Amino acid sequence: MADRRPTESSRRVSSSDEARYVSYFHELDAWTEYWDVYHPESRGRFYFGDESGEPGLLTRFLPRNEVPPPFRAWKRFALYEDGEDLLAAEVRAPAVAEAILELDALVARIFDEHFGDATQIDTRIDYLEAIHRFAIDTLPPATERATRVTPDDPRHATAGRHTLDGDLMWFAWALHLEGAAMLRGADARRTLLMAGVATGCAANFAWRGHRRTRDEYRADEATVALLRERGLAWAGDFNAAAAEVRALFRFREWGEA
Repeated sequence: MADRRPTESSRRVSSSDEARYVSYFHELDAWTEYWDVYHPESRGRFYFGDESGEPGLLTRFLPRNEVPPPFRAWKRFALYEDGEDLLAAEVRAPAVAEAILELDALVARIFDEHFGDATQIDTRIDYLEAIHRFAIDTLPPATERATRVTPDDPRHATAGRHTLDGDLMWFAWALHLEGAAMLRGADARRTLLMAGVATGCAANFAWRGHRRTRDEYRADEATVALLRERGLAWAGDFNAAAAEVRALFRFREWGEA
């Protein structure tokens, strides 16, 4: 069995860069999973709502208590490379489109504040490094957040880390990006984020063993270099990045693409 212990990337980053990576993922989580801690005024709008009248934007296209039509359409498209028109139709339904674009605007603001111009090669390298460290769970701990989530909260076990444990969330992220691209085009930022899903999901599965991934991916420096090379290529080609994420979903479901 492959060694699942976290392996540091061979690319060195400064402590200020690492702090910026932490700030980026913290801010995303502060508006979504931990909205009640940091942004109670949002009433969970950027998540699954507050169970008191605000249903949340994610309920319109991501699974929680039920599986909405956009996610079912994306899953069919991913598994069988069939149904892209159906997915596009589901994404363009007014309530779904509103949700996707409102979330896209939030992510754009946070990305721009932390990384800048996604057309620049340095930004692409920087972001792919951040997502790799997030995926393999080697970012500094979320100490402050951990102190604000009580032990009886289901989030307590993961509140102290900047990473992603729910493997399906990589594909939920991809659906959001694919939907935003269908509605507004595959700009440089959305393309880079999709490349990050493709490399981050692969690293997460290889290092942490959450699910199956490509045979060539191992928790080692050779895979770090391979994912960096592929990620930079995908950062310039949205369709290729999205197709790779769908292939990783087939590995998750079937063990092969």
